[in-house]
Amino acid sequence: MTQSNFQPSHETVSHGHVRMPLSTENASGPARLSFSDMLRSEDVCRSLLEKARWPDGPLCPNCGAAGAASKLTTRSGFWTCRACRNCQFSVTSGTQLHRTRIPISAWVRLFHLTQILGHSFNPPQVSRRFGVAYLTAESMLKRVEALKHEMPEMAERLEASLRELASDAAARG
Repeated sequence: MTQSNFQPSHETVSHGHVRMPLSTENASGPARLSFSDMLRSEDVCRSLLEKARWPDGPLCPNCGAAGAASKLTTRSGFWTCRACRNCQFSVTSGTQLHRTRIPISAWVRLFHLTQILGHSFNPPQVSRRFGVAYLTAESMLKRVEALKHEMPEMAERLEASLRELASDAAARG
């Protein structure tokens, strides 16, 4: 089954202030998402990053206002600040992942493989595994390592969320 066949379900699991789908519906009925499928879901991965970056809710990178962000309905994953009304931002704004064309799910999978599972990859391996060019793979490895050093609290929370999600998925079955 390909990811494009998945439709959001109403059954969710709460991780901090973020709710993530546990199952999806396809043509044959409801199906449980495996941990691997969750890491391929843009929505789940975006939710994990949002929880890791903003444990108490989104903060405006322009004015620093807490609790003043609202989701844009016209752009998935983007927020706008009601306080300064001058800023649209996403979870990657101001991080090493900002302005990349790589899907968020690829970044989270690479983080999981390198930081949690402890796999050591070189650029050709990342290139083959994620279907990107050699230089892109090299940049991905550098950015994940830089993210870990520049935003250690975010990296620790992301690691904890991924471990929790993996244990929840293993407990389900």
